[in-house]
Amino acid sequence: MKQNPLILPLIGSGIAFLCFFFSWLKFDFSSLGLDPMFSNLQGTATVSGIQFVIGGSIFDSLTFLSTLVILGICFYMLTQKTPWKSRIPVLICSAFGLLYVLIGLILFIIQDNFTSSKLLEYVPTEIELGNIVSFQFGLYGVALGFIFALFGAWKIPKSGTAIDDDE
Repeated sequence: MKQNPLILPLIGSGIAFLCFFFSWLKFDFSSLGLDPMFSNLQGTATVSGIQFVIGGSIFDSLTFLSTLVILGICFYMLTQKTPWKSRIPVLICSAFGLLYVLIGLILFIIQDNFTSSKLLEYVPTEIELGNIVSFQFGLYGVALGFIFALFGAWKIPKSGTAIDDDE
C-alpha cells in the first residue's frame, strides 16, 4: 500500500482547526492590584481563536477560512485519488494561513505596546504587559498545524502519482 501524500496536510490543517477552539490569550488581572470595589478587572480571562473569528478580526477569519479550505481540498482529493492536484492550493492556503497568524501576532504585540505605553502615562504604578497577557497553547497549535500542512504540501508529488493498493 502506498503512503498517501495528503496525510500530513490533512493532519496539520486538522490540528490548526481544532486549536481555534482552544485558548489563545490569557489575561491575568491579579497582578494589577486594583481595588475590587472600583474595578471589575479581577482574576483571569482567556480568549480562544474562534472568539476572534466571531468578533470579526480579519486576520483570524482568513486564517480560519484557510484551515477549512485545506481540509476541503484534502478530503476532495482523497476521494478523487489525485493528490498532485491539491499541491498548489494547499501550499498557497497553508502559507497564507501561517502568514496571517504571524501578522496577527505581530499586530497584537505592536498594538498592545502602544496601548500599554498610553496606559502607563495615566497610571502611577509600573505595569508590565508581559505579566498581564500571555500566549496560550491554541495560538502555538495553529501555527504548528500550518507548518505541518505547508511541509506536507511541499512533499506532495508534482504530477501523476495516484493512490493505489500494492498488495
